[in-house]
Amino acid sequence: MKTSIIDIIWAVVSMIVLAVSFRMGYLIYGLLIIYSMMTVIFFGHIFRIRAYMEKSIAVFGKITEYHKEKTGKGFCPVVQFTTEDGREITSIYTVVERKPHYETGTETMICYDPQNPMSFYFAGREEELTSTYYRFIIIGGIISVILLILSVIL
Repeated sequence: MKTSIIDIIWAVVSMIVLAVSFRMGYLIYGLLIIYSMMTVIFFGHIFRIRAYMEKSIAVFGKITEYHKEKTGKGFCPVVQFTTEDGREITSIYTVVERKPHYETGTETMICYDPQNPMSFYFAGREEELTSTYYRFIIIGGIISVILLILSVIL
């Protein structure tokens, strides 16, 4: 997903919160406020992705090749498919895979956005679009609880 204006605003606000909380001697509480803001924004991203998935159209796509990531540690499948209105689309999947998930030439079900056919995901692998957000929410929650406990103990 692209960086949106809300992400930029969140970054600026979080820097202000950090600066003010540090200046007042309450840095831990500033970090907890930032985590709370991050959680709200990430859930916003998750709901936006789910809305995108609800309006997507399922078709069969063919894996034509794999685009190797610059670091050489990941692969992005290149998929070719035909939209409902007959347009031929060739697009690269935005989620990087450590190992190729499919063999070249394999046909598999994909779901694309009718308003932006270049944007698609693999049917049955929807969790790939939101798992990173959930992971950050959970890890951030664990860190927040630890910080909260430390602020009470110290």
